[in-house]
Amino acid sequence: MSRRSLCIKKDKSVRWYADNSELNGIKEAEIPDILIFGGICVSPEIEIDLRKSIELAKAEFGPYRAPVKWNFKDLKRQYQKEGREEVYNELLKSSKDWRRRIFEEASKHDFKIIIACVESHSASKKVIRSLKEDLTRFVFNNGLMRYGLHVQEEQPYRAEVVLDWPDRGDSKPFDSEYAWAYLKGTTPENVPYHCGKLESLCFHDSVVYTNMSHSVLLQFADLIVGATRECIEVCLEKKKSGYGIEMLQIVKDKFRGYPNNIVGRGVSVAASQQSKLKEKIQLGITNLVVNA
Repeated sequence: MSRRSLCIKKDKSVRWYADNSELNGIKEAEIPDILIFGGICVSPEIEIDLRKSIELAKAEFGPYRAPVKWNFKDLKRQYQKEGREEVYNELLKSSKDWRRRIFEEASKHDFKIIIACVESHSASKKVIRSLKEDLTRFVFNNGLMRYGLHVQEEQPYRAEVVLDWPDRGDSKPFDSEYAWAYLKGTTPENVPYHCGKLESLCFHDSVVYTNMSHSVLLQFADLIVGATRECIEVCLEKKKSGYGIEMLQIVKDKFRGYPNNIVGRGVSVAASQQSKLKEKIQLGITNLVVNA
């Protein structure tokens, strides 16, 4: 049986729309030392209805194609350049409301959430910055490995990874990791992917990049990552409560591994044992999200 025939077992394909965020974990860290990367896995057949539902939710508060993010203030300059400051101000005032409506509408559809979280082993600004590219590639491969296992289980005829255009236009951390995973089934350090070569799972032969401002599903991936970031901050006791937890409660059954194995299957955490980051996230997700 040919490699291609092994792929075509079900009449469906899947895409992982993923974005990134970061936060301070180690208290004495001079700059953010925890990277978060991930988003939603959805079939193109489902994503049309998912996108329309999100656009309907957005239309209750402003233009249905207006770009949104979890940290909506990040988009202020873009709205100013486009001469839409009035739209920006209205959306800023109603940000909690439209975020809730988006999560409520999205929860009606079939998708999976896969998130990776990686902690730097240094609190030094200089060290963290020097390792930023390696950490970015590492958090990407942690998420990509989980997505590969998801694809292996679902057996679609095609799998893709869709990312926002990277900071400063540097796509090397993603391109190099993906190329090794596609052809070799390993990281550049020869750490094996448990799903095997991505090529054998009928992955697209490269990452697909687009502009988040024009991709509703990348915007939703950003909302998922932003909500997860707030949840982790509460898990680390950096906040007493977080609006993000309320949003994750709405879509909690969408996490891969729900309800008992979210951390490990849907949320990958790579951290030192001393920080107990994984244990804190696992306890927090269980108590604050799943059992809430």
